[in-house]
Amino acid sequence: MADLIRKKLSFFILLIFMGLGTGCSHGSGDDSYLKDFPFSMEGRVHPQVLEHLRSEWIDSAYFDRGMHTKGSQFRAVALTELVRRFHPEERWDAVLLNCHDDYQGIISIDDIISYDLRLALEMKLSPNVKRPAWLNPRVVIVPDNKEAPHQERFMTANIRELRFVRLSEYYAPLDAVALKSMHAHRGGQAFKDNCLFCHSLKGIGGNKGTDLLNAYDFAKGMDGPKFKKDFTAFHDEANTDKQDMEQFVDADTLRRLVVFLREVQGGS
Repeated sequence: MADLIRKKLSFFILLIFMGLGTGCSHGSGDDSYLKDFPFSMEGRVHPQVLEHLRSEWIDSAYFDRGMHTKGSQFRAVALTELVRRFHPEERWDAVLLNCHDDYQGIISIDDIISYDLRLALEMKLSPNVKRPAWLNPRVVIVPDNKEAPHQERFMTANIRELRFVRLSEYYAPLDAVALKSMHAHRGGQAFKDNCLFCHSLKGIGGNKGTDLLNAYDFAKGMDGPKFKKDFTAFHDEANTDKQDMEQFVDADTLRRLVVFLREVQGGS
């Protein structure tokens, strides 16, 4: 344990003196230390680590289905390689994905291993595809030989930083809300899998989208239907600059989300 602490302190000092966090050019200097010191003490992955992992061009039917495209290709690294080489699971069990546009994704290490999740450093879309502004590398990619659940969290894009965290600590403010019904519990899980990335709640999640608890009074009979109507109008396939959330959230799930948000709002 003492050796581990000394190594991490050495890495922290090295970052300060070499200025690695401020954009060192790819391939410059001696990068051998990255083999031993890939994370900061707060779990942040040094950006050069990803460039030193083996990459390959792959297809993803999962991505094409989610984006309604065909033939997309990605130069991607395997997040499983990051896990197996450096063993972050000894301290953490998930990766927080902080994005340039205030979106915030999160994927568990179990998901990384189970679905062999990749991180795209480059992408090639069909020439006739109008790429939305938010769709930029780095992007989470499900490879063709894996069947991941159809959820928003497996399509996180525009990632600027990876940071390892513990799920229990990350979700603690939200999990502390006492939910009364099974519908609320299911709605809460759907919110974590699809909504929290844009719509923060209890101080966690992204800030790209509307603050739902301020925008709607879910205790009122009319605001639940209004939320459903607004969701459908904003997140359908026709709105090409936004994610098509209707493919992830069906009518039953949308009703459970309303129950969940009503209980969270009532417990605030």
